[in-house]
Amino acid sequence: MLKFLLVLVALTVAGCATSSGVREFQTYAKIFDEVVEASDTVLNEMAAQERKQRIRALDGKSISDRLERADISVFAPSADPPFVASLRFAVQSVATMNGVLLAYAEGQALEVMKEDVKQLQAAGIGFETLQTSDLVSPLLVTRISQLEEGLDVLIGIGSREAFRKELASSSDKINNLLDVVLSHSTIAFRTLTSSEFREYQTVQFTNAARAAELRQKIATKREMLAEWLHLIELSQQALNKAIAASAEKSGLEYRLVNTAVLLGDMKARADRIKRLAAQN
Repeated sequence: MLKFLLVLVALTVAGCATSSGVREFQTYAKIFDEVVEASDTVLNEMAAQERKQRIRALDGKSISDRLERADISVFAPSADPPFVASLRFAVQSVATMNGVLLAYAEGQALEVMKEDVKQLQAAGIGFETLQTSDLVSPLLVTRISQLEEGLDVLIGIGSREAFRKELASSSDKINNLLDVVLSHSTIAFRTLTSSEFREYQTVQFTNAARAAELRQKIATKREMLAEWLHLIELSQQALNKAIAASAEKSGLEYRLVNTAVLLGDMKARADRIKRLAAQN
């Protein structure tokens, strides 16, 4: 009987070790799903503003007789202009990396995930041309490339134990990429509100009522953008908790309570982003 109990304890400890951080990573992945969903709301509006801004710059006071290949996405309503394209691709890159790591964490078969990775890498072909953009930092492209290199490593492993071993290095790549996205906050704000600020410059001393209305629209857009960026920051915190949990032995009950509170907060913030967008 004693031998049986010792074996049972050993198996329990081993099970805790191999699953450490899994639940926390699942929580992080769900939080980032909220980031992805909120991204469409923010980035679609930002794309419309970036398009107007870039067309004004290209056309001047008349209309240009040129259509350079680099500007096709600016004039194509169905495409994202360069800055928004870089942000959307960065978010999708992280989401794909999350999917691969989650598959490892949950012990899933990885054949389907391999196809997802191939599609992501195919989508990234030519992405380096964004380095010449006046809005997009070359560092953003570098970080996305590093994330794709990490995918190459991960896709060849595929186990729960691999998840624990690779989480730290992969999370560094994810955090680095998200840090670059966050560092573009002022550019994102100016892009999102370019039309309002442009009009505000012309009416602030001549039409007090319209100027006040524009200030409110700018403030609402700023709040919406800040909520989205804060969601990204909170997802980083959740990711870091998953890394810490993979090495610690905190009580499961405590971790479950924290998870429930965090997920509820993220959902509320994502819903608020939608409400703020609707006000515009």
